[in-house]
Parts: sequence; structure tokens; C-alpha cells
Amino acid sequence: MMKIVNLFLAFVLCLVLFSACKKEEKETTPKENLVGKMWVVTDSKTEILLPFGQTLPDSIQNAFDPTQQLKGQIITFKEDGTFQVGTDATQQGNWSLSEDGKKITFSGLVDGNLTQIIDAQTLAKLQTFDVITLTDTKLAIQNSTDVPIPAEITKELIGIAIPISVTVKLNITFDKQ
Repeated sequence: MMKIVNLFLAFVLCLVLFSACKKEEKETTPKENLVGKMWVVTDSKTEILLPFGQTLPDSIQNAFDPTQQLKGQIITFKEDGTFQVGTDATQQGNWSLSEDGKKITFSGLVDGNLTQIIDAQTLAKLQTFDVITLTDTKLAIQNSTDVPIPAEITKELIGIAIPISVTVKLNITFDKQ
């Protein structure tokens, strides 16, 4: 009987030692959650807020929506800090993610009409996003930037030649494909 008890204790000890030596699973970094995956834009929204609570007519707001062509697009973030939109790389640029995974900055993401009226510093701000969610299956980013509009543009838009500043809010949500 003692031999069986000793054998049982040896077996239990081996199980304990084996489970103690088992490797711990490494937690993924924010960058590892992002890189090498194909992400589809499931939602994108731009809000343009004028001073004093005024809003632009939809026809004008839609003309200056830097995200309207992104919805449904596939974006791949590469390890080398570049991204491509679409499987045929219809648009390319660079990206960087802060060490803590709370900010993502693009160059080459925003183009179109908006780039014709804003300076490089404002364009850089428009392409720097707060990361709201970043998991291995979901990415949600947002941005809010004040954009100065020159007097000649406001004259075309609203009929009065005064420089104004508008607030542009961008929200983009991705799902891993």
C-alpha cells in the first residue's frame, strides 16, 4: 500500500513540475495587433462644425469629406511602416503607432479637395488619430482638428470673404477581414 501511495505522490509531483514549466503565453503588443492583417473600413464619418454652431450644407460637407472614399476599403498595415489601401494598392502611405498604442499617425491618408486649402501642419494634424480601440479584430480611431479656411474659400462657400476656422471631426472604424 505504501508503494502505491509513493507512486501516486511521485506522479502528482511530476504533474506539478510539468505544469510549472509550461510557457506563459506572451501578450501581444498594439503593433502586433495591427500589422500584417487586412482591415476593412466598416464605418467612416466626418463632421465639419462651423463657428457659432452653424453647419455646412451636405453638398459642401460631402465635397470636403476626406474619409468618404474609405468605407468598404481594405487597408493593410505593413511592418515597415507603410500601408496600402485596396488589394491593388490604389493608395499608399506611411503610418506610425505610438509606443503605448494610443496614437496612430498617417501620411498619405487624406487627399482630395481638402488638401488644396489647408497647410501642411493642419494636414498632419488631420492624419493623427487617437486610438479608441485596438484589438486583434477591431480598430477604431478618431480625430478632432481645427482647420483655418482662407477668406477666398469662404467667399466661394458662403458668399462672405472672411477667414474662419472650422472643426473637422473624423471617426473611422475597421474590422479585421
